[in-house]
Amino acid sequence: MSIRTYPNGLRLSIIKKEKTPLVSVSLYVTAGTQSEKNYESGISEFTSRMLLMGIKNYPTYSQLMAFAKSNGVVLSCGNTAEALYVTAKTTFDNVEKAVDILYHIAFDSVFAEAAGLKVRASLLSDINKVQQNPMYILERMVNQALFYRTGLANPKYGTNTTISRMTAEDSKNFLSRVLTPKNTILSFVGDVDADALYEQVMKTFYAKFLEGGEYKKLKFVAPVDDFYGGQRSKNKKLNQSRLFLSFPAVSYKRADKYALDICVPVLERNLSSRLQNLKFFHQESITNVNFANNGKITIECIVDFDNVNLYLDSVVAAIKDIVEVGITDTEFEFEKNSYIIKYLENTESSEKLALLSAKEIAINKQSFNQASELMKIELLKVNDANDLLVEVFDFTKLYIAYIGNPVEIDCMKYVD
Repeated sequence: MSIRTYPNGLRLSIIKKEKTPLVSVSLYVTAGTQSEKNYESGISEFTSRMLLMGIKNYPTYSQLMAFAKSNGVVLSCGNTAEALYVTAKTTFDNVEKAVDILYHIAFDSVFAEAAGLKVRASLLSDINKVQQNPMYILERMVNQALFYRTGLANPKYGTNTTISRMTAEDSKNFLSRVLTPKNTILSFVGDVDADALYEQVMKTFYAKFLEGGEYKKLKFVAPVDDFYGGQRSKNKKLNQSRLFLSFPAVSYKRADKYALDICVPVLERNLSSRLQNLKFFHQESITNVNFANNGKITIECIVDFDNVNLYLDSVVAAIKDIVEVGITDTEFEFEKNSYIIKYLENTESSEKLALLSAKEIAINKQSFNQASELMKIELLKVNDANDLLVEVFDFTKLYIAYIGNPVEIDCMKYVD
């Protein structure tokens, strides 16, 4: 595992996996929704889709896909809160072809007006679909509160207003803004020749970046200071009411971040146990998300609308009790062992590993080391987990998002 940095700041990540037939190559650009301004919400998703809509010699999506496949390369693209990327999966014999294709996608995409109209239509369709989902609405409420006035508050697909006026030219301009050498990582996983790749990237990506362009590195969104919680409700007739109880949590940079993931199944079981005697329908799940400099943990709830306040009181009391009592050493070790297996499964995928390696470099400025990360997980103790639970479940920072029949909610009554 190694990082090679070119004089202009462009980075090359190589994780060599010998005797494996598949190689994954990711063009990873630190951007995503965190780099969007409010008026351009959704531009990173728009751009990631545009990157597969054609290059100079193969100016349509179908032509580009056919060209890639004829060279033994399968392409995919994506956008996260903090990056947009294009990944090429291929075999050892075709790695050079994969790099060339990614180079042309980065610098020779055509951004045709007709392609932009297609992408815009598909995004508007996706927005209309997710807007029917109450959980999506709640997610937006939470993000707008916890990450106020930052790009992380923007929805992944943007809004009807922002996407309706977005064009291929806007996408082209956005890419030119974020595709800078210090902001770009090329990540390789597989049985590859590191020296040969270094030379090829030198002649392609590095040489192109030397031709000019804005030399700027994006900064990840900083934590929101002095967040004091609150609530927001939206009245909508549903069979059951939905609630999100969210807290600011820990960042990706924290070494103990894994403790929260390990605790989630324990929290869900203990919460279910404490609520099992309630005589009405309810359902709970817990999600934890880490960003570069911040994060959030959310208890996602569904309940009969006639019992919202009774249920909310019960959930809060249960969480407070769980945190006060703490989780046991047996529970923690059991879930830690299970988490390690899942972690190993995820890092077995060359594509996931290529993206994870790039993320590690972008955020922590170091190459991904599976042994080191596993050591961080293995060294975690139940006391670390319980201390983290006390830190995160600070009810002065509780934010409640509600959607359903009209109901009065007061999050301040849950502050000790």
